[in-house]
Amino acid sequence: MKWRTLFVFACVFIASCNLFSDGKGDVIPADNMQSILSDLHIAEVYSTMVNDSLHQVRDKNKDSLAVYYKSILEHHKVTPEQLTTSIKWYKMNPEKLDSVYANMITHFSKLESEYPVK
Repeated sequence: MKWRTLFVFACVFIASCNLFSDGKGDVIPADNMQSILSDLHIAEVYSTMVNDSLHQVRDKNKDSLAVYYKSILEHHKVTPEQLTTSIKWYKMNPEKLDSVYANMITHFSKLESEYPVK
């Protein structure tokens, strides 16, 4: 009888830990996610500027983009799996994702004012 009670108590304890946790686990924090997504967006834009005989203007150079992505993830010390897991988590928590993108807009606006297009 003691083992059953202990088992039930352990199950309830484990379940309550999962209910009260934020579910983030290995999710990239919002400030880091903002930096990573900003770099990835810049890489996307830049990849349209890298032209060669196989890529026309405004086409993404996917070879260059793959190199940029790998470099960005290495720079931020993030694995592709961590990024994928984090993106899924942020998609399930849109208020957090909105906050990340709002900060990105502020960041890009600041960059635009520091480096105006001529």
